[in-house]
Amino acid sequence: MHRLYTSVCVAALLLAAPSFAQASTAPAAKPQAPTSPPTPPKPATPSPMKLAAEKTQAALQKVPQARPEDVKTQDGLLAALYDSISGPAGKPRDWQRFRSLFYPGAQLASVQRTKPGGPPGVAPITADDYAAWGEEFFKTHGFFEKETHRQVAGYGDLINVLSAFETRETPESAPVARGINNVQLIFDGQRWWVLHIAWTDEKSAGAPVPATFTRK
Repeated sequence: MHRLYTSVCVAALLLAAPSFAQASTAPAAKPQAPTSPPTPPKPATPSPMKLAAEKTQAALQKVPQARPEDVKTQDGLLAALYDSISGPAGKPRDWQRFRSLFYPGAQLASVQRTKPGGPPGVAPITADDYAAWGEEFFKTHGFFEKETHRQVAGYGDLINVLSAFETRETPESAPVARGINNVQLIFDGQRWWVLHIAWTDEKSAGAPVPATFTRK
């Protein structure tokens, strides 16, 4: 009984097991393709406005401390602007005071014609550029610039000033040039700043300063 049962079990196993030939012809399992690592998300592009704001805040920390009376009012700011660049030849100007008047990124632009009737040329510079030029120029040149009249227009905290000027080599000498400074000012809630200055004179403009800008 036991031998018969064993024989039957062996026969059953042989019938159930595949032959070598059958095993060799069975399809092989397909290898799985390697899994690629997940693509990292692209970093967000910084906002140009945000970058500009951060740059400006950093630059504000480097602006020289202004005299309170220079930046409390529009009148004080314009008076300081003229005073800081005026003086006799050889007298060092207070360039830290000059720089303290300008908001970071402010530009100064002279509008000049190299020849009568030619196109105007514009050469924007920074307050630092002007200081570097003036430091050498004023060693040998007297320069006094005085406001003669002013027209003001504004909206909110933005102010545009057309400031007529005369320049002299000494306070008592005749004017060597007359023109108009176009000065843009801004109030930040604490003080006034110069945002931009563009200027031209009668020679470059090809016309005298209008009568409305003459001293009364």
